[in-house]
Formats: sequence, structure tokens, C-alpha cells
Amino acid sequence: MVDHASHKGVDGCPMMKPLNFLSVRLFVLLLSVLAVSACSQSAPEPSGDPGSALGSASASDDDAEGDLSGLGDEATMTEAFSVARSVLYGESAGNTSKLAALPGRRVFICAYQDKPRSICATDFGSDLAQSVRKAAEALKSSAAEVVGEDRKDSIRLKIDVVTNASSATFKRSMEKLKKREIAMYGYWVNSGSEVSWILPTEVLEMGLYDDRKGKRAIPRRRVIKALAKRNPGLGELPEEFAYDKIRTTAWVEDDQAEPGRPGIFRLYRLHHYEFDTITPDLLLQRTVWAADYLISSIAADGKIRYRYNPSTNKDSSSYNLLRHGGTTYSILQAYDRTKFAPYLEASKAAIRYLFKNSRREERVGPYGGGDSMYVVESPFIKLGGSGLGLVMLDQYVEATGDKESFIDEARAYARFLVSQQKEDGEFVYFAPMKVGGKPKDETSLYYPGEAILGLIRLYSWDRNPLWLDTATRAADWLIHVRDKGKTEKRLANDHWLMISLSYLYQYTKREDYLFHSLALSRSVEHQYQKNLPASEKYRDYRGGYYDPPRSTPAATRGEGLVAVLDTCKIAGKACEWVQEMLMETVRHENLSQYDPQMSFWMKNRKKTFGGWSGGITDPNIRNDFVQHNMSSILGTERHLRAANGVKLPGGPAWTEENLKGATHPGVPAEQMSALREATMRYRGKTQWEN
Repeated sequence: MVDHASHKGVDGCPMMKPLNFLSVRLFVLLLSVLAVSACSQSAPEPSGDPGSALGSASASDDDAEGDLSGLGDEATMTEAFSVARSVLYGESAGNTSKLAALPGRRVFICAYQDKPRSICATDFGSDLAQSVRKAAEALKSSAAEVVGEDRKDSIRLKIDVVTNASSATFKRSMEKLKKREIAMYGYWVNSGSEVSWILPTEVLEMGLYDDRKGKRAIPRRRVIKALAKRNPGLGELPEEFAYDKIRTTAWVEDDQAEPGRPGIFRLYRLHHYEFDTITPDLLLQRTVWAADYLISSIAADGKIRYRYNPSTNKDSSSYNLLRHGGTTYSILQAYDRTKFAPYLEASKAAIRYLFKNSRREERVGPYGGGDSMYVVESPFIKLGGSGLGLVMLDQYVEATGDKESFIDEARAYARFLVSQQKEDGEFVYFAPMKVGGKPKDETSLYYPGEAILGLIRLYSWDRNPLWLDTATRAADWLIHVRDKGKTEKRLANDHWLMISLSYLYQYTKREDYLFHSLALSRSVEHQYQKNLPASEKYRDYRGGYYDPPRSTPAATRGEGLVAVLDTCKIAGKACEWVQEMLMETVRHENLSQYDPQMSFWMKNRKKTFGGWSGGITDPNIRNDFVQHNMSSILGTERHLRAANGVKLPGGPAWTEENLKGATHPGVPAEQMSALREATMRYRGKTQWEN
């Protein structure tokens, strides 16, 4: 649907009614002597198809992409922001020749700040420079008190230019859009003389997309609510209502610590358009942001915030103690890298919390056991609870050198794992709460690998052969029974096993462990290649896994590939293809971190900054999203530094050197302060800092 009336709009303000040609002339004359209302502007000169979602160009314009190629040019779009700032803040617009050469498509300008979080306006003109100017004038005339020069240093502007509009109808209570199209288009809705809209990024900003299993759609009620909030005068829409799907090119002003005219960067969905150029320094920076997020989410009693929705600024009431253990493990990895004391203090509290939610009793299996410790979370005992609890304590010992504080608990977790191993080497995945009871008849892909990693790393600092024997039997069952005969197309991504095999290979040098590590890597490569065709149209699919890609599947594969590089190094193999795939994977991961640039839209920057979202279409943060991504980039940084002759903590080779006395000093205080500049600006100190 394309409306042929000229419309402008500002959030919360009614739209102008359609005018015929004579009325336009009369209206312009009247405006010369009458004041403009608080929510409107003078009408633009008619150009092309005034009032349409596109602006001056027709929705059927086949040359639209060619005409608008300049929208991807930073210099051209810098001119657009200069025009907007000249109107809003009185700054010089400078040369706008590149911008003026582009057609006058509809422009949306949004001003983001703390309060109001965002306010937007739209208009178009005879060329793109005029479109930007008129949209900025519409914003200024209706919201000068909150977007004026006195606030410019706290505002970040976003400019969307409509590149395409196509008619559609919202027919049901849930719009089941194609999964690759999430946040690729917005909504332009006419109702009589009124108009409202939702921009593509706002589909995720406002939490319109419901990604729950069985839903995975955009509910009509959420769209109606968002449209009405933007323009209360829109009125009630029919059960089935027509709208234009609007596609835009969007740019945002940079985050900056000091006042001044900012640079700009381009958006794609609700993340960076450009992929990172991966460097060790950048990965360290992202690690610090992530670790800072995690310690800020740990309460005084050690409980870690589990799931947070930045769109609604609400926490989930659910919890997962296994992910608690895994998250604490990752914070201790960050401490090992940086030696930043608050990371350790927060981790100690989290360790104590897991102990409080664990139980000790006698458990015995075919290979032994005894005084055992396990995590209590459900009617059955999850093997991964003791597995990740032990991994957490192993990392504590390696990061601190303190073998005494938690040796009793570490051995108790390990004895539970031993007690759950069956004669053939397979573990019981869900043990009964009552000794002698019947276990739950289910399996888990990841629990065995978690258990093996906990045991083999415990063996590194507590040389009881039972730990090594149990880990070896379990790995043999996974490789020669569970995964027997599976091709790369059928092998699952078992990153915990990939990490475990790097340590097992360090101690055993068994060729089947090396072979299976590489086979699992080929499986990851197969999964990576599945998204390459889609990435030709949807650029953010590159380096991702699943459809749509999610950050944690990429991160866990990154962790696994890091470990395979460790195994290759021990075996004296180069494995360049593994390194190349790791770089592709990490570039994709980094799209989903809430870094300073992406802080512009957050309701609660203090609570969101540094976290990792669920992926390119899921803005939610969960502690394990951050855990896996941070572990992946820590390992990647380690391998990149090693190529330059710098040794960092992590991996089986370092474990052995560490046991022989090697230590890492961490990050110098001055450098750490610089790395935490954005953290301090957005969040300030946590309870774990002096």
C-alpha cells in the first residue's frame, strides 16, 4: 500500500492530513503568517510520490539500488549527519554535494539518549539532502526541548533512508515472517489521514519478535501497541490491515567519551554492518568488557544473573546451576589472563554459591566413587553439574596456584563422576536422587565432555590415576561407540569433548584422539559451509551456525577450534584451515556483543553493556552466551599472541608449564584502566571493587 498524501511525523504527534494541490498553495501562504504547531512542519514541495513510504521515488523503481549506492558510502552519509546536526544544533553543514546527488527518499531521524530513550521524525524532499533537512526540521519543531544544542553531547543520532517499500497485509495474530527476514524490514502504516511506522532495527529494539519455541513470529498486538505509541491518532486498525514493508539503510553516530562531532558507523539489523578486523588487542578489549559484565551480574551471595532482556529491561526468574558453574569458569579464565582482582573475588562468591546448592553423600559405581558431591537442581542429578563444578575448580587452581582451598570439593565432584561411569565407559547422564533408584532414560550431548574435561584437568594437579583412567574410558566410549562410523555430516558439535581431547592427547599422544579432534573440526567446517549461500544475501550469516545463526553455537565451535589448534600444536601439525575457520567464527561472534557502539539503543546501559546477545535476531543476554563467547575469544587471542612469540595462560601446554612454575603477570594496571574506560563510563564500580 502506498499513500499519495504528503506526511510527516514525530513520535507521539499526529500526522498532517492529505492536501490537494490548491490546498498546498494556500497552506504554504497561511504558514507565512501563522505559527507552526508543536507537532508539525510546513509541507514539503511535492516530489515524485509525496507521502509514500519511499518518499520521492516510486515503489516500483527498478533502478533504486543503483540510485542509492551512495548510501553505503561513509563520506556521503557523514554529509547527512552534518545536515541533521546543522538543523538541530546549529553546526555548519559543510559541503553536501554527494548527498544532494541522491534521490529524495524518505528519511527517518532518531535521537537516542537516556530520557527520552529515543524520539524520531520523518520527511522527504526533492533530493536526499532536502529529505534529511526536512526530517531534522520536523524533529526540531516538535521536540526542541529534548534534542537541542544543550543536549547534543548526550545524544546519538540514527538516520534511516528508505531503499525499498512493498505492499503487504498483516493477516493473523502472529506474522510468521521468514526467519532470515527478522529485522530486515519495518512497517509503514496508513489509517485514514494518519500514519505510523516501526523501523527495521526497532523490531528488535522494541522486542517485537517472539523467538520462543512454537512462536517465532511477530505478534499483532505488539505491532499495534508500538504503532499506537508512536502516533496515538492512528486509531483502531482492522483485524487485517495493509502496510508497507520498508527496508532502509541505517547509520548511527559513534559512541565517544569526549564532546565533539562524532564519526558514524553503519547498521545491519541491530548490529554492526562491518565485521571486525580481528587483532589480539581487540579480543582482549572484548574480553574485559565481557568479564566486567559478568561480575556486575553477580549478587553478594554469588548468584549470577541468568537471563536479561535489554528490550524490556527485565530479568528472567529462571535459573540454571550448570551454567552458573560454566560462567564462573570463564570469569576465572579472564582473571588468569588479566589478574584483575575483582574477577577473582566475584568468582569466589560464585563458587561458594554452587557449593551451597550441592549435596554430599556416598555414591559408588563399577569403577569406584565414595564420598561424592553433586549439584541439586532437578528431580534427577545432572552429570554436567559435577562436571562443570569440577572444571570451575580446576580453572581456579590454575589461575591462582591455590591447590588447597577447594581440593576436598574438587575430589568429591570427581568421585561422583567416577561413580556414574558404567562398565563400558558411558556415563549415567541423569542419576536418581535416591541411591539405588532408577536413572532418567535420557542422554545429553555435552555432559560426558564436561565430565571428561573436569577429570583430566584435575589429573593435571592431583595425579590420581583414577581421574585419568575414568576420563580415558569415557572418551573411548564417545569416540568408538557413540560417534563410530559417523561422517562429518552426522557428527555433532561436541566442543567439551574437543577441549578434553586436547588435554588427553597431551598426556597420552594417542592418534585416535588427534584423528577425532580433526574429524570434529571437519564437522564444524561442514556446518559453517551450510550458511555460506545464505550469506551472499544476508551478510551476517557468514561465520554463523544454524538458521538464523546464534552467537553461542558460533562461540562453542570457536572454543572447540581453539582446542583443536592446541592438539595440532602438540602433534606438530600446522592445521591452517582450522585457524582460518576460527577467525571466521570469531568475526561472527563479535557481531553480538553489546559494545560501546551498540549502546545507543539500550534502555539500561549499565545493566547491558559488555554482554553477549543470543545472536543476530535475539537481543536477550544469558550468562552462558557471555561465557562461551568470552572463552572463545580468549583462546583466539592466545593463539594470535603465540604466533608473535607471546605466551598467555590457557590450553594443555600452558597447564604443564604452569605446574612447573610458569606464571603470567596479567595486564598492567594502567592498561587495564584504559581497557575499562567504557565500563566505568556506563556502569561504574561493582561491589567487587574497592
